[in-house]
Formats: sequence, C-alpha cells, structure tokens
Amino acid sequence: MAQRPAAADPVWVTSTVDATGNVGSYTSLALDAAGNPRISYLDDTNDDLKYAAWNGTNWDIATVDSAGNLGYFTSLALDATGNPRISYYDASNSDLKYAAWNGLSWDLSTIDSAGDVGWYTSLALDAAGRPRISYLDNTNDDLKYAAWNGTNWDITAVDSTGNMGYFTSLALDATGNPRIS
Repeated sequence: MAQRPAAADPVWVTSTVDATGNVGSYTSLALDAAGNPRISYLDDTNDDLKYAAWNGTNWDIATVDSAGNLGYFTSLALDATGNPRISYYDASNSDLKYAAWNGLSWDLSTIDSAGDVGWYTSLALDAAGRPRISYLDNTNDDLKYAAWNGTNWDITAVDSTGNMGYFTSLALDATGNPRIS
C-alpha cells in the first residue's frame, strides 16, 4: 500500500487581542463572511463582557455589558448581516443574559432569572436569525433550552434526571430543530 506524503505542519499565526488587565476567560469565536475573527470574552479585571472584532488591521474592542459581575460562559454567533449575538451568565444576579448588536448599540436582555441559571451557554441562530440557547440551570441541575419566538422567550427544561446541563453544546439541524450535547 502506498503511503501518502505527510502534510506540511501548519504555521500558526498568533496575536494578542486584548492585554488590558486579566482578560480572555470564557471566550467564544465566530468568523464573519470575510473570515475575520470575532470574539466574546470575560474581562475579569472589571467583571465585564467584552467583544473584539478584527477589522483587517487592528482589533476593535468594545465593552458589551458592565452592569455587575458578568461575562461568564459566553457563546457568540453572527446573524446574516454579521451583527454579533452573545449569550452569557450574569454572576451578580445569577441570570442568563443575551446581548445583540443593533448596528448602533448593544441591546441587553435577561432571558431566564428563575434561580441560578445561565451556566455553560451555547448559542445558535435559526434560519430567521432567532436565537436559541442551551444552558445549565445550576439551582436544579437541569439542562434548559431557551428559544426566541419573535415576541417572547420560550424556556423549557430539556432534561432534569440527575445532574444535567453541564458544558452544553447546541446545534440546529436543517429544519431548525435543536440538538444538544
């Protein structure tokens, strides 16, 4: 049997995105239509949720939410026009939160506040751009799922048998049905 030639080792290019304090925990990465990276993350020094976007030359960094101890367990998705959407945990209030860039500013909302909820978020957008989020309800050790129906958030407990919902990962199938690991 003939051996395939070994592929060349990849050349990794690294860059520092943000070096202001203790930053970079709970990162989530998405690529825009041009392949430029976008990153959501926790600024642990200031307890803020931050967002960084590569503009082709430099990193544009914005504070998304700074109203408390927040920015944990971020999950980032870009809508069809490239606008960022971020799910995250607000540790000050023990809530699941959601941030959406509207082109001028960040729209912030609390999705679930029934107990200590919003750990290990995973965000996906359906074909219409509506957010879907899987996460841990830490009060009850349940896997939960939140779906924006265009007017309200529909929240359901997916699995509550034992300790469920840790380290979730969400994907939507071709018809928009959720799949959660």
